[in-house]
Amino acid sequence: MSRPDFLPSSTVSVGIHVYATTEFVTRTYPDEDRVTIDATGSGGSVTVFLDRRDIARLRTVLEQAEHDLTSRQHDNGARSISGPAA
Repeated sequence: MSRPDFLPSSTVSVGIHVYATTEFVTRTYPDEDRVTIDATGSGGSVTVFLDRRDIARLRTVLEQAEHDLTSRQHDNGARSISGPAA
């Protein structure tokens, strides 16, 4: 998604902790080739706006983060690893 010149490059910094109770809702906008993903918890919600290219980019970042975490845990002799990388 290209940013219109009249908008700032960013508007706010937000941190979010994802827990088992965090809900994710995806809305698709096929005519605009984009989606929004709402992450909602007890303290509020965050919406991420993504075009198709950025969906792939975010997926790659998350896959690399999981790979890096698993590698560091193995390097450090972690006794238990949860999730699909276990």
